[in-house]
Amino acid sequence: MKITVAAALLVGTAMLIPTMASAACSTCTIQSKKPTKDGKFEYQLSCIQDTSGDEIMSKVTAAKDDDAKKLAKSKCP
Repeated sequence: MKITVAAALLVGTAMLIPTMASAACSTCTIQSKKPTKDGKFEYQLSCIQDTSGDEIMSKVTAAKDDDAKKLAKSKCP
């Protein structure tokens, strides 16, 4: 019985403590794309945080759309 209670408490605690992986953004959408003088593009992206559903706006400079999305996801808290 004690083991069951302890296991339940550990699982419950683990679910309440947010981790860096759980705060990630899995979806980022390009809102605008403007060329820069160095041949890259300045992007404005909208990312949705997985845990809270909050929208996070990011500005990044990249050569390709995929690179811009990766940079924006890395900025997600």
